[in-house]
Parts: sequence; C-alpha cells; structure tokens
Amino acid sequence: MSDHRRELGNRGETLAATILASRGLEILDRNVVVGGGEVDLVVRSGRQRVVVEVRSVRGRLRIDERLPAAKLRQVSSLAAFLGIHRVDFVGVAFGPRGIDVHWLRDVATG
Repeated sequence: MSDHRRELGNRGETLAATILASRGLEILDRNVVVGGGEVDLVVRSGRQRVVVEVRSVRGRLRIDERLPAAKLRQVSSLAAFLGIHRVDFVGVAFGPRGIDVHWLRDVATG
C-alpha cells in the first residue's frame, strides 16, 4: 500500500472514530489484527460491541463500489472470530467540495 493511500485511510479512520464518539459510541480499539485480516475499529454502542469497517476515498463515495460483498464477508468473519455480531460501515469521501461521511449500521450478512 502506498504512503498516500495509507495516509488517506488513517485520516478516514480518525474522522470516523471522532464522528462515532461524538454520537455516543465508545472507541475501544483501532486496527485490530485478527487471524489473516484487520478490523478498522471496535466500538461500544450501549451494551453492544460493534466492528466498524471504514473506507476512505478521494472524490465521490459510491457505497455499492466501496463495500464489495467479498470484503463484507471477510469483515463479518473477522467480527465473528472476535465474538461480535454487528458490523457497521463508515464511508469517508474527501472531495473538492469538502468531506462526505456515510454511516451504515448493521451491514453484516449471515
């Protein structure tokens, strides 16, 4: 991964964590290595732990392109390994007119 891509991802994760915390979620951990993968954020929402996949892009965010089924299955599997059954998605687009953020709750599939 290039340094620019890594920096973009870190900026998106930091922004996502800040937004989720401002909405009452507790950030428990970031960049958790699980088996052969990594979970971007683990948060607490009330009494429930949640895995959050963060996708950061330059330009426009198209959810259907940024949350492919294979990635969703992988993140859901990693979450299950951690004993977590809810997966949220936060998409962050850094565009010429500002920053666009989308938070989708409970995107995990069986």
